[in-house]
Amino acid sequence: MNITRLLAAAVLSIAAITILFMALPIKSTEEPHTGVVVSGRRLPDFTLISQYNQSFSLSKVAGRPVILFFGYTGCPDVCPLAMRKISESLKILGPKSEDFAVIFITVDPLRDTPSTLSRWLSQYYPKAIALTGDLEELGKVWKTYGAARVEDYESAVRREDTYYVSHSAVIYVADRNHVLRRILTPEMDTETFRQVLEEVYRS
Repeated sequence: MNITRLLAAAVLSIAAITILFMALPIKSTEEPHTGVVVSGRRLPDFTLISQYNQSFSLSKVAGRPVILFFGYTGCPDVCPLAMRKISESLKILGPKSEDFAVIFITVDPLRDTPSTLSRWLSQYYPKAIALTGDLEELGKVWKTYGAARVEDYESAVRREDTYYVSHSAVIYVADRNHVLRRILTPEMDTETFRQVLEEVYRS
């Protein structure tokens, strides 16, 4: 099975989980939650380095709805697809899109330097905030958000010069209080993206 089929299978599995997630009632809470990502709870804060070589924390975009995705610039298909869907849906959303903070966190810090992230985002959504950092700090964020495993990443880097990084393919959408409201996946159509963003914008 080639890498594209493996990635497609992963996305389909995530889609099934997402359907279950979206069917569950959302219980809102104002209590901060710093352990793991939970529906109806605030996204755990973090501090990493942006594409501008500046420290960035999630709390810096307080009061803005958030679209959060993990990936890497060398990703062959899922990450570009996700960023295109995000960009297209925000364009359709119109002026409301300016309120959203789009955050992309790398799962490949060795290759994804700030300048590399900046160039890559310019192809999709230049207004996004791209984040990297040292492996220890990123590892904590990956674990909290269920995005990737440090062990898998280190193993991939050791195997060969050209490597693929295993990571989740879910897109977290949180409201202005940074409470997680919905999860999207790259294979969903742009209209579904737009509807979810519209719903979260109004919440």
